[in-house]
Amino acid sequence: MKYAIRTVLTVIMLLVYNYALSFATSLIRMDSDIAVAGGVAVLLAMLGSAVWLAGKIWPNIKTFATKVLPMILIAALPFMSGCSRVDPGHVGIEVDMYGKDRGVQDTAIKTGMVWYNPLTTNIFTWPTSIQTAVWTRSATEGSRNNDEITYNSSEGLTFTADISLSHRLIPEKVAAFYVKFRSDDLTAFTHGFLRNVARDAFNEIASKHTTDQLYGAQKDAVLAEVRERVNAQVADIGVVIEQFGYVGAPRPPQAVVDAINAKIKAIQDAQAAENKVAQIKAEAEQNVAKAEGQSKANATLNASLTPNLIEWRKLQLLEEAIGKWDGRRPMVEGSSSGLLLNINPQQMTVAPTGK
Repeated sequence: MKYAIRTVLTVIMLLVYNYALSFATSLIRMDSDIAVAGGVAVLLAMLGSAVWLAGKIWPNIKTFATKVLPMILIAALPFMSGCSRVDPGHVGIEVDMYGKDRGVQDTAIKTGMVWYNPLTTNIFTWPTSIQTAVWTRSATEGSRNNDEITYNSSEGLTFTADISLSHRLIPEKVAAFYVKFRSDDLTAFTHGFLRNVARDAFNEIASKHTTDQLYGAQKDAVLAEVRERVNAQVADIGVVIEQFGYVGAPRPPQAVVDAINAKIKAIQDAQAAENKVAQIKAEAEQNVAKAEGQSKANATLNASLTPNLIEWRKLQLLEEAIGKWDGRRPMVEGSSSGLLLNINPQQMTVAPTGK
């Protein structure tokens, strides 16, 4: 009977110590230095009292009471107390499994060592740094699967697009994130829930736009609207979309691409023809202006030519010729009949006079 009572008392003592351990670890997790010191004091008091109570409960078993049981309790206390570490750029939450406050605790656990009772409490951590994901059809970028986003235009034509995005968790709302997904696996969240939200937003918004708009000037506006829609849907669970964009350009059906390219080429050809016409017109106008200028110059010259001016010019040219003459007669002269006479000065004789 005595052994049964002692065993019950031992179990009660362990249960009390378990709750005391939860209280001590909750004090250690607080931001106050005084609370941390109080938690450490409670742990030390538990160790000392465990040795004393063991001797009281089992007084007749000297070896067990004075040596074995205290050592067991002292050795068991560290195993009864769990320890985890919240790294920089991460945040944790506490989930109580028992008691009136069981469930997810609203206060986020900051960076540092975290002591907790593993029998009654679980600790989950998440990174709060920016997480990046890429959804493409390429097997060398992102995952090896085809993760491209597919959506339809207002005409029902199918578009595909490669998307990159970056997001982060708000530390104060991590508890809401856990309540929603019951997991600390951000990769599963990103490539599962978040991708589905983005795909639904693309389909809803793109269906209001034509093919030309989705492939042309409105594609960036559509992307901005999708990002706003996704942000609104994940804000309540503590997720913020920091970056959301295309990787390359959206891909319409090939027939649409060919038609758009043909349209662009036709516009370019028409512009080139228009430019050629403008060039020819400009050259013609330049030629006309040049001809008109020459005509005006000729008219001015003709108006300035008078008989006196012509005679003066003749005299000027004759004067220049005389100035260049060396005093000898030319070797060849022309007669009135058009014949050319070769005059050799060495063959010329002078007839004697008076004979």
